[in-house]
Amino acid sequence: MKKVIKRLTDSSTWAASSELTAINLPREGLITEVTVRGNITCTLTAAAFDDWFRRVIQNIKIEGDGGRSYLGLSGTQMSVLWSLWMEYVMGIPTIHSNGGGIALGAPDVGSTTFNVVLKFHPGNNPRDPFDLSAVIPAKDLSTLQIKLTTTANNVVDSGGNITAGTFNYEIAEVLLEPGDALAKPDAVVMTPMGSTLDHPHDANASDFSDTEDIPTGAFLRSIIALVRDDTGTVPRRKNDELAGLKLWLPKTGEVVFEQNIRELLHTSCQRFGVRGIAGDVGPIGAIATTRPGPESLQSMVPAGFAVIDMRMFGHPAYGLDLRAMQTADLKLGMTIENRASGDATTFYWDQLMPVQLKN
Repeated sequence: MKKVIKRLTDSSTWAASSELTAINLPREGLITEVTVRGNITCTLTAAAFDDWFRRVIQNIKIEGDGGRSYLGLSGTQMSVLWSLWMEYVMGIPTIHSNGGGIALGAPDVGSTTFNVVLKFHPGNNPRDPFDLSAVIPAKDLSTLQIKLTTTANNVVDSGGNITAGTFNYEIAEVLLEPGDALAKPDAVVMTPMGSTLDHPHDANASDFSDTEDIPTGAFLRSIIALVRDDTGTVPRRKNDELAGLKLWLPKTGEVVFEQNIRELLHTSCQRFGVRGIAGDVGPIGAIATTRPGPESLQSMVPAGFAVIDMRMFGHPAYGLDLRAMQTADLKLGMTIENRASGDATTFYWDQLMPVQLKN
């Protein structure tokens, strides 16, 4: 097999609150990683929002034949969720600033250009860009596109706007050759799929009584949660809205897990090797209201964000096998506190589905 990293010639130009022109992805092989690099120019002031550099994309979709989503992030602040998710999985911050020419330096206020790097690695080994544990089967598709919808231009700073931007794309792909195992008849690969659920906090709820059905029909590898507090002019991440989560099977009463939010965050730190401050006054318990420099993100747990790794409860690579289950067979229960209008949690269901390759 041949391994290639390819920088695409097509790019997208920033336009506020717009669906950018879809970019066609290569279809010669199996895509193992997709990188989006946003080169953004904006004006930063002392009122720059937390997550300022993460807020540049509203929706992100990688779609194939029949509208099948290999990555389906739609909702509020999806680039924030994507950035934090991949930071957990890949273990690195997702910004490089050209302020003073120092990577990971915090830009000064004023006119600033920065690069935000967002990666989608569908496999289980983020250290290998050609990891074949889960792939997008591009060679078998008649169409494959990445689609971005941008945010408003005032999402990074209350006193200054995004003034320009360009998105470039890079893919890692494996090209199969005769004799490769995946080039043989009946070869099967795991493929990513996923969707988002925006869950408004309509009222306080005790004892995990606010519920949602878990999507079935595939493996559930992880659940990603982004909790938003409607504070000030923009929603902020905060931990005192979603107080706990419970996953259970109503028909049998079997509980998969049941954790309060701080225990859940601690588990996320442990599983993904993230260092954090385990105190109520630190980032775990505090609302994110300041603009941290990107370098500080290496040593803090983001407020209002958790990755629930389902591989510890099921298959060690794929997670819970829900292919034989029906809707409502698996429930997610939430305990909601300090509810105010505009509070919500966005869940991303990180799923995998085996597909037979066409050879």
